[in-house]
Amino acid sequence: MVYIVADNNLDPYVELDLQEMERVGSTENINTVALVDLLRVNGTVMYYIEKDSRVAVWGNWSSDFELNMGRPETLAWFINEAVTRYPAEHYVLVLWNHGDNWNGFGWDDTDHDYLTMEEIKQALSSVNVKIDILGFDACLMSSIEVAYTLSLTNKVDILVASEEYVPGYGWPYDKILGKLVENPGIAPEDFAEIIVEEYIGSYTRGSQGFSPYATLTAVKLDKAGEIVLHLRSLTRALLENIDEYRIPVKAASEKAERFWFGLWRQGPYIDLKDFLVELLKSRKDLETHIAHILSEWDSLVIARNSTRGPHASGVYGLTIYFPRNKQQFYQPEPYYESVPEFAEETGWHQLLRSILG
Repeated sequence: MVYIVADNNLDPYVELDLQEMERVGSTENINTVALVDLLRVNGTVMYYIEKDSRVAVWGNWSSDFELNMGRPETLAWFINEAVTRYPAEHYVLVLWNHGDNWNGFGWDDTDHDYLTMEEIKQALSSVNVKIDILGFDACLMSSIEVAYTLSLTNKVDILVASEEYVPGYGWPYDKILGKLVENPGIAPEDFAEIIVEEYIGSYTRGSQGFSPYATLTAVKLDKAGEIVLHLRSLTRALLENIDEYRIPVKAASEKAERFWFGLWRQGPYIDLKDFLVELLKSRKDLETHIAHILSEWDSLVIARNSTRGPHASGVYGLTIYFPRNKQQFYQPEPYYESVPEFAEETGWHQLLRSILG
């Protein structure tokens, strides 16, 4: 199931991805369905993807079928409709559009709306099925905040997303679907790993004519809660002695890999594991708190990869919000409102306030 929010400046890339899907198409074992909303024309259409063609099974290119893709009800309707029409043993949902980490996903320019993380949580919590893999063909969505928020739905097993930006060509759907058709009985964890490898391979090989920086991660969401508990323990220890820890915490955040690179490494997200490793180097007294997270990391992040480039050595799969200073992308109130459960459980927003002022 591919939820294509292209009622914005990504409209030109839709046809390329649909054609990639059509190169493989659906089979007796695999159904591929896409809900498409475009900028250049009114309307919304649900396509059943066949080999070398697509069939409209709902909607039309007219204002009568113009959906607001930024409403949680629209996302929930699409999932339930696709599952009802094409029941299966396993489900993959791909959210296709711009992503902005904890800020949300899916900007619909016609309706001036988008999906906040709380709205995505609301939509997924209301559906009648469990999603084996939720993939974001969207920038910056592989963060601990996003992973934990999705885990609270109890409706998603694996998150596949990027710490970094996603090039306009997005996922190589022909390569990914081709692997699934070859082995339709593949376990979801193994398929998630294939998605990661085919995505990175498509840019490493330069199949699109260039080799941009790219990252992708697969995360087991049932492990996110444990990481959050240990992160809360660390945050509390830091806050209790903030005058002692302020400088080493800030220094560790500066040494950690920072995303996204398109902002010349001024972006507000850092690799969480890289940050913890750097912090532990300077403050061995925090090992009790940090060691638990590091020891469980590989059971949380089950696959990760990146193209060669500035992030190749420091990409461990999940970012966390940590702006360089309060003048650059520091939005304490929106952050708390967007991921209130994570902020409250960990106290991370309080730590940022204490460090950044």
